[in-house]
Amino acid sequence: MEYVAIYYDGKTSQPYEAQVNFVGDRLIIKYGNGEVEWQIPKIEYSSFTGKGKTMLQYGDFPHQYLEFLLDSPLNKALENYLPKRREGFWAFANELAGAGFRGLLITIAIFVAITVGFYFLLLPKIAEYVAAQIPVETEVELGKQFYDSFVGGKEIDQERTKQLQIFAKKIDFQTKYPLKFTVVKDKQINAFALPGGNVVVFDAILEKIKTPEELAALLSHEVTHVKERHSLKGLSRSLAGSMVVSVIVGDMNSIGNIMVSQANNIYELGFTREMEKEADLEGLEIMFHNKLDPKGMTRLMERLHEEEKKYGVDKMPAYLNSHPMTKERIDYINKESKGHKGEKNKELEEIWRKIEK
Repeated sequence: MEYVAIYYDGKTSQPYEAQVNFVGDRLIIKYGNGEVEWQIPKIEYSSFTGKGKTMLQYGDFPHQYLEFLLDSPLNKALENYLPKRREGFWAFANELAGAGFRGLLITIAIFVAITVGFYFLLLPKIAEYVAAQIPVETEVELGKQFYDSFVGGKEIDQERTKQLQIFAKKIDFQTKYPLKFTVVKDKQINAFALPGGNVVVFDAILEKIKTPEELAALLSHEVTHVKERHSLKGLSRSLAGSMVVSVIVGDMNSIGNIMVSQANNIYELGFTREMEKEADLEGLEIMFHNKLDPKGMTRLMERLHEEEKKYGVDKMPAYLNSHPMTKERIDYINKESKGHKGEKNKELEEIWRKIEK
């Protein structure tokens, strides 16, 4: 019996109408002015299958192909001779295996893409998950080591630190973390949160702040980073490879050592866009809760945005590098603040005057 199919010789993309016959363990394919023989045991299904059709593959690369309908008599006849057709990934893998050097290059490219995707997309998420499993008590101890390592080489403004602590105690940050605020003498416009509850404020940023509400907004933003463990997660992302290897080999104790070794760089740690937005909006919630004027958050952003304009990208102050002041942020802060009004807090104003001096 003669069957009808479409034949591709593998040398060109030209399709040929073909007549197919079975002769023992061979398939005789007649097309145009040519004729070829396929040994049935060496025939494989191709991955190029769909839309009600299937395709057989034969020979070394470049392969010959035979295409026909799934409900054709030829397909039914071949079911008695060929193994079950592979589908999906296995069909694709089978295609690569028979594609010689070209298949090797494609396989390498796929492996590299998967590896890069794992390292830059999945691995940081795994590291964040590992960080989230660290007990709060351990995080607090880590934070103390970070604090000692960083602040140990800086000059602390003792009087401003004392007043900032008093200022912060007048605000309910709605957290059980043992918060500690320190003012460091430094020309950088910067403030950052350490894991476990320490918030470090450089005196240069205090010079830019003009109202107690702006200072409350700054502290609320940084404390949110503490509450949401952003510093711990951000550090984990940057050290993802080392952390995951430590987990795999079961050396959990080394995770803390790996993190502490980066103490001097943590104030330059950048947060993700989602983390910054979370710190902004939850910081606003803290201000609402304390009945403070939320416009303080907007004014803080606007002042820092003005500072941002004074610098080129390469000379950007550390705070502006890690806390990008964009119009989008100011816009969503204004949107969330709409309808909320704060009250003057005389206690904060009095303490602020001492800090300002």
